[in-house]
This record gives sequence, structure tokens and C-alpha cells, in this order.
Amino acid sequence: MSDTLFGFNKSNVVLAAGVAGAAFLGYCIYFDHKRINAPDYKDKIRQKRRAQAGSGGMAARRPPAGGNEMAPDVTDPSQMQRFFLQEVQLGEELMAAGNVEEGAVHIANAVMLCGESQQLLSIFQQTLSEEQFRAVVQQLPSTRERLADMFGARADEAENEPPLVQYLGDGPPPAQIQELIDDTDDLE
Repeated sequence: MSDTLFGFNKSNVVLAAGVAGAAFLGYCIYFDHKRINAPDYKDKIRQKRRAQAGSGGMAARRPPAGGNEMAPDVTDPSQMQRFFLQEVQLGEELMAAGNVEEGAVHIANAVMLCGESQQLLSIFQQTLSEEQFRAVVQQLPSTRERLADMFGARADEAENEPPLVQYLGDGPPPAQIQELIDDTDDLE
């Protein structure tokens, strides 16, 4: 067997291929680092994710109180689940960025949409700071009306039962949570 490839020494060809591969890998790492460290990188990623979530077959366009999301079709469980997860993620991102009030609006939306709202509230009580959790609880009474406006009469057809709220803390519940626990009417 010969030690040449296309008239070049095999070891030189392997060395040149290795150098070219390393240069290409360095090029990719450099530009990925430059892209990730761009000041508007996170905003672009969020916009792209919202655009992808919005093009997933969402029905009517009605902005809720906190933003510009699409209102899903309440009869499609996958769209409702996607909207629920989007509200949780957006609420957590806003709260992490220091925008507690807007984040509380989105988390309250998620709590009201959740079938197990007591469990979700207890999870948020454990994971959010006291200030953030209090902001979420303050948003809950107005959230039902806001979601009813967003989804219209189709929400009443989809679910006639109001979500239940249960306080899992030590001692008596705060007054705001006690009001939610005692509230059994359907706000009519």
C-alpha cells in the first residue's frame, strides 16, 4: 500500500484535515458565543418561541390583561395545555426579571386554568417568594373575569365548575385566601 493520497503524503493529508476541522469548530464556537452574548439574544428567542406557539393553530386573537398571547380554543385540550404552560413560563420569566405584577397576572391565569388549582397554588406558595405569592393571590379574584372576557361564552360551556382553592399553610389562612375559599358563587 502506498503512503500517498492524491499525490500527497497521508500523514500530511490527515494533519491538514484535522487542522481544517479544528478551524471550522473554532469558527462555529466563536460565532455561537458572539450570538449568545448579543444584548437582544434572549428577546429574539422569546419572540421566536411565541411565534412558534402562536402558529400552532390558536383560534381567536384576544390579548389578555398581561400581554399579547393568542387565546386558544377551549375545546382543544392540547391548545389549552400549551396555553397553560406558556402562562406559567411567561409568569416565571417576568417575575425573575423583576416584573412581579405582570408575572402574577400570568401565573394567576395558569392557576385558574389548572384543573388542580389547589395543588398548583401550594407549589407556587413553596417556590415563589412571599411577595410574589401574595401578588398572585391578589390577582386571582379578577382573573376569572379576565379569562371569561378572553375566552367568551365557550369557557362556560367547557367548564361549569369554579376552581377550588385550599390553603395548605400553617395556622389560619390570610384574609384574601379565606375569601377565595369561602367564595362559592360564580361571580354573577
